[in-house]
Amino acid sequence: MASILISSSEKYSGKSSLCTGIGMILRNKGYSVGYMKPIGNMLVDVNGVLSDEDAEQMRRVFDLEDEPKCITPILLTDNLAHDALAGVDKHFDKTLVNAFSAVSKDRDVVLIEGTGGIGGGAMYGLSDPQVSSILGTKMLLVTRYDSVYAVDRILCDIELIHDPEMLAGVILNEVDESQMSYVCELVVPFLEERGIKVIGVLPKDSTLRSVPISEIVEDLHAEVLAGSEHLEDLVDHYLVGAMEVNAAIKYFRRTPDSIVITGGDRSDIQMAAIEAHVKGLVLTGNLQPSAAVLGSADEAGIPVIIVRGDTMSTIGRMEGLIGRARFRKEHKLGRMVDLIENNVDVDGLLSTIGL
Repeated sequence: MASILISSSEKYSGKSSLCTGIGMILRNKGYSVGYMKPIGNMLVDVNGVLSDEDAEQMRRVFDLEDEPKCITPILLTDNLAHDALAGVDKHFDKTLVNAFSAVSKDRDVVLIEGTGGIGGGAMYGLSDPQVSSILGTKMLLVTRYDSVYAVDRILCDIELIHDPEMLAGVILNEVDESQMSYVCELVVPFLEERGIKVIGVLPKDSTLRSVPISEIVEDLHAEVLAGSEHLEDLVDHYLVGAMEVNAAIKYFRRTPDSIVITGGDRSDIQMAAIEAHVKGLVLTGNLQPSAAVLGSADEAGIPVIIVRGDTMSTIGRMEGLIGRARFRKEHKLGRMVDLIENNVDVDGLLSTIGL
């Protein structure tokens, strides 16, 4: 039985989407695939039981019947943090080994998803390298290439992996088209000269980043006030409307496939966003907009939704939604598989982990 722990330099680097895509490729090759996220850090309530959001997505995609407590045996609750700070020994190594034994039964390969960044969980003795060591598996490191500083992040991450043999390789994710030649001709050779094997360079893809406005409504528990016939329009950026109105119009027009977050009392910003033909408006603070705003939005076919939370908390939720490859739509999963097959040395990865 083979296994690989997919880690990342930071949150929202594409770790979950790569885990899903690699799993689908393995299934298409005829392998029986198991999945485990040892430490749940994105807690959700599922029928009255606490679980992890990523793990629940994987359960649906791969039709997993393993018990949730085996797929995600440790949940990062406030009580867990308190016990760790108080020095209470929870014997997590035994918990992980027992859960791994359960999810790997009758499986050819198990994909293990790390927790946030590579060092997440270190206070519990559960950073990704520590989990990899406990389970005796290699690591695949995923880094979002947002700038050349991604190289710094990778080099720092490597310092956390004390055994060089533990690292199966690195994938540079979401590389902008304008940076692709620079990354392939300079960044990849730089890393490989230092013994860091780069097994894939994935381009930024708008299909994976985008979400329909209907998902934003669901995630934010929002109320739709206008433009309900356009809730399936796709959004791949969010903008915050907190500036002077003339600057706002120019700002909004530069990124047309965006949804604008602004206060429910900012009718000037709301009208500017409608004039700029943005994809939608999220109004915060549970403040109702004017009839003029709603009428203009309906006429322009722009959804307007209202949320109870303030602007900062709404931004936080949006950061976790836009840019993450949630596979509620089949075309997203197919696109992720295509990207991996065309840009990652899958056979080399499989050989490294013993498949």
